[in-house]
Amino acid sequence: MEDSSEREKKRPTFNLWNDAQILTHLTSNVDRAPDYVRMKIFNAPVMPSRTYNRNSNENYYNTADRASLDYLKTSNDAIPSYSVNTVHLQNPYRPPQRLEGFASRDHTKGIYRSQDFTLRSRYNNLFAKKESPANKNNDQANGKTERSKTGKKHERCTEISELAKQYCSYSTLHGLRYVGDSGLSIVERIFWIISFTTALTVAIYYICYLYQKWNGAPIIISLSPDPISLNEFPFPSVTICNMNKVKKTEAKRIERGLDELDKLLMEDICNSESNVTYEQQTVDWDRMLRFMINVSQPCTDMLYYCLWHGNQTDCERIFNPTMTDEGICCNFNSVTKKHLFYNARDWPDLNITYPSESVDWNAEKGYDASMSADVIPWRPYGAGLIYGLTLALDVDMNEYYCSSTAGAGFKMLLHNPVETPKVADFSFAITPGEETRVIVRPRISTANPAIISIPQRKRKCFFTAERKLRYYRTYTQRNCILECEANFTQQLCDCVQYYMPKSSNTPICGKKDEPCAKRARRAMEVKLYDEDLTSNITKIPSCNCWPGCFEISYRVELSQNKLIPNFQIDKRYMKKDINYFTENMAVVHLFFVDSQFTKYVKNELFGFIEFLCKSNMTFFNTFLIRRRQSRNQGKYFWIALETLN
Repeated sequence: MEDSSEREKKRPTFNLWNDAQILTHLTSNVDRAPDYVRMKIFNAPVMPSRTYNRNSNENYYNTADRASLDYLKTSNDAIPSYSVNTVHLQNPYRPPQRLEGFASRDHTKGIYRSQDFTLRSRYNNLFAKKESPANKNNDQANGKTERSKTGKKHERCTEISELAKQYCSYSTLHGLRYVGDSGLSIVERIFWIISFTTALTVAIYYICYLYQKWNGAPIIISLSPDPISLNEFPFPSVTICNMNKVKKTEAKRIERGLDELDKLLMEDICNSESNVTYEQQTVDWDRMLRFMINVSQPCTDMLYYCLWHGNQTDCERIFNPTMTDEGICCNFNSVTKKHLFYNARDWPDLNITYPSESVDWNAEKGYDASMSADVIPWRPYGAGLIYGLTLALDVDMNEYYCSSTAGAGFKMLLHNPVETPKVADFSFAITPGEETRVIVRPRISTANPAIISIPQRKRKCFFTAERKLRYYRTYTQRNCILECEANFTQQLCDCVQYYMPKSSNTPICGKKDEPCAKRARRAMEVKLYDEDLTSNITKIPSCNCWPGCFEISYRVELSQNKLIPNFQIDKRYMKKDINYFTENMAVVHLFFVDSQFTKYVKNELFGFIEFLCKSNMTFFNTFLIRRRQSRNQGKYFWIALETLN
């Protein structure tokens, strides 16, 4: 009894409201700490506990487990018994403090240490329905799964939101960083969203416009910064025809003769309204050629004087007879027949000769550096009249029987050396009794080899290797048109004109076929630029005669003055007497006035890389939006809204 009374006296006295002493005592008995933890598993009648309300100045009571305290007193003698039935876990003289050891967050601002902490077990409540351990485990597992899914979705949304904010903050796109700036007001951010969306729409519109322009017309023709010299392209091929189709002496011979076919042919050539036909007799190419040679003026009679490169030259050496739509004419500086046609026929009756070597030249290939300066087609030596071609032509008025026009004179055409001339359509007139100066101006078209990757229907030109003709070795637009006209005429009329390219067994059209030939030419004009890329060998003719990517043509400027017999006349040009000279002779000078010329170049409007660059520039520079911060007021003001094109 004494021992127990002494122990009662030695027991320390606790302040019932001092939770610090309770915690100190418990921590001093570390080995009994698990007993304190096990208090939560008891279920006993409740007793009030005094708790501080953070929203008012009043103290109120809540419940705590009496059994927990009784257990502590009976199981540990060091814990005194109390006569009061309340336990207060908060010092009333200490103001409520925030939970220590946690960062300040918005959702924890209202949590204080005076908050309710019940000691009642959630599973041992007498008034609650008891559950089996399996149900409890299932509920816990389901709750954890739902919380896990919800948490993952929330984390994913948070990550996406953070990434979007970071992208907006670090983006160099004008105005985009202000969209994700949380420091701006909602009105400002809406303004920047509208501005950026407008800029993006405008940029997309112009990018689509650039793409349509690039896809629809990818070729641009510009002037080359590099001039072309005279020694890089040939002197033009010159074709001269006398307007007199039939010599008078030959016409009288035919009229007196017994050859009915020659009479029909002469009537066909001279009388445009003649209705005569020669269906009973077949006219082949050889028969027509011999007739044309007989009735036409020979080149030896037409060309009286020739001056080439400042040197007097035998006209017969540099001029050759050729077949044109005006009959037999005289030609200068054309390539040989074997370089002009695939299956060139030998025309011995025309007596064609060349004073020097002829090469397989075309505008795309040009001249090889190893070629001699005298190869045909010839090149000009320089600019000026002395380095050009001077001719004295004799029209021979006494031999006029029928003319292709209402007058007398010559038709002259300057053309590409690899083309067959169409004198009737594209020539200019040379009048006898006049001196004519012909200033030659070449028009040279070239192309960048890179455009060969662009479809033909878009670049609208052909490289030499891309387009093959049936008869001509070299593709030019003139050759293609003439060959296409021959194909249409043969398809519709079962014959061709005598001057057209043809096979050896193809019939020659006569006067009766003239209406059909005109219809064929009109039909050809319709399909001149069609999209059929097949060869002209097909049964249904197709032209598709776009220009060559490399082509050369010649423009002329004419100046004429009348030859007056009273003035001094160069005796080199004079034939017979002065009166014959002024009535029948025509003096022509053909020359260049410049030694260098500008050429046209077909290039890509812009390539794929340039398209990307232009698109990027349009996208990033459509809107430039800037803002500044006022030093005085500390607010943001919009300074400028610029549109860059």
